[in-house]
Amino acid sequence: MALLVSPLPLRAQAPARDNPRPATGTASIRGRVVDATGKPLSRVEIRASAAGVNQQANGLTDGDGRYDLNNLPAGIYTVVATKANYVRTSWGEQRPEGPGKRITLADGQKLDNINLSLGRAGVITGKIVDEFGDPVTDVFVSAMRYAYVQGSRRLMPGGRGGATNDIGEFRVYGLSPGQYYVSATLRNFSVGANTDSTDRTGYAPTFYPGTGNVAEAQRLTIAPGQTVANINLALLPIQTAKVSGIAVDSEGKPMANAMIMVGQKVGGTMTNNMGFPVGIDGKFTVSGLTPGDYTLRVGAPAVESATADITITGSDITDLQLIVAKPSTIRGRIVFTDSATSAAPPKPTALDLGAWRDWAIGQQVRSQAKIQDDGTFEISLAAGRVQVRAAPNGGSASTPPWRLNRVVLGDLDVGDTGIEVPPNATVDNVIVEMTNHNSDVSGRVTDADGNVVRDVFVIVFAQDPVHWTVQTRYLSVARPGVDDLFHARLLAGDYYVVAMGDVEAGAWTDPDFLTAAREHAVKFSIADGEKKTIDLPVSPAPVF
Repeated sequence: MALLVSPLPLRAQAPARDNPRPATGTASIRGRVVDATGKPLSRVEIRASAAGVNQQANGLTDGDGRYDLNNLPAGIYTVVATKANYVRTSWGEQRPEGPGKRITLADGQKLDNINLSLGRAGVITGKIVDEFGDPVTDVFVSAMRYAYVQGSRRLMPGGRGGATNDIGEFRVYGLSPGQYYVSATLRNFSVGANTDSTDRTGYAPTFYPGTGNVAEAQRLTIAPGQTVANINLALLPIQTAKVSGIAVDSEGKPMANAMIMVGQKVGGTMTNNMGFPVGIDGKFTVSGLTPGDYTLRVGAPAVESATADITITGSDITDLQLIVAKPSTIRGRIVFTDSATSAAPPKPTALDLGAWRDWAIGQQVRSQAKIQDDGTFEISLAAGRVQVRAAPNGGSASTPPWRLNRVVLGDLDVGDTGIEVPPNATVDNVIVEMTNHNSDVSGRVTDADGNVVRDVFVIVFAQDPVHWTVQTRYLSVARPGVDDLFHARLLAGDYYVVAMGDVEAGAWTDPDFLTAAREHAVKFSIADGEKKTIDLPVSPAPVF
């Protein structure tokens, strides 16, 4: 079995950016932090962040739970409080870890009584045993909950998990209120002398109360500060398999003494990451693999690296050849459309340009472009489908700001569909088109009584689902400002727009969410450089 796998170069250092000095002002925010019983909490970290202002004020509460953030510029702020073993809390939030309400702060204003109450984080405890009822040590236990990651809802770890102790006990802590699935995984992998063992007994990743299928698992509801005890489960015994093969570089030479990493995919995350050396002859063997999906990564630092996805069904995989290909290349040039003002466009080298590709579960990796003064660029990267993105660096701001308009290959705009890069190949003549001909939609949002509201999310997204991608250019999420208006800069096109009061972060990248959201949305089209006004009602957020 042979797999040709392209290398994944180490992520390049982004060009240095000129970071403007944080803004200062004459306003202040003061308040007090207490626990659920009203007891003051000391050493709580308070962070006040202003939208559109390079300002983030931080402070700690004193022994009486009080904080005082001074020298703030005018703006719209969110205030967040964090402390170990307590649930992160935003001022005015309607649900645990919700977005919270925003605070409008004027020049010179002294705003008092921005008080917060922190609830204790939840805990899950229990014991892990084998099929005979004997405790099992070093089982990694985590509490998993659904979250939006890279455009879909996936099971992701919450709180702080850990390994069982010598009597099989575990404690998962730091849990926000919500619903969780308890997952227990024993690392069955072995390398070296034990790989030839005839003992194929292992244990599959097991969800409480004792199933390998998350659809059959029992959800645990954790209330603020609650400890849910006696979550005991027996690991599922299963026949394991082994994978053996050879790793060679782009010249066909064994990758002697390289490191191979093996990770198992459980839910929406990667667990059981284990690294070990490849032999001097390039051969490797990994045993103790339970049925499931795995990712193998092999590489020598700063030379070449590669990945392969495999599925274990119970049978051994032999003669797996990981053949590392040389990096592929994207070449092209940057062009600037006619400026909407008399101001000159930024220098091409002032742009932050790169290509994104999927990597592990819920993760993307970026390859940085090398840009020349004449606007030509080159990106060295792994094969696969990538999306090219460009934006001005922090030190190259302009009014109106420049943004990515199109990525053209041949006669096609591949900005959202991406570019399929073959292994060990060069993709030439990619045009990255920047524009400051920005279209704009703005408006007010009102509740059922006709009152103007600010604590909402206004989501503008393309009518064509082909643009419902994580890195899409046809998505804007805005919130009303001090003038009660939301503003969304857009490329010309056909859109939906909807206002919702409480939306989970990242939901707007999920096609299922957008499908449901468009039922309440307003359709509109906007031309290049056009300004539109659309007033919106508050709509309910989809529930999944």
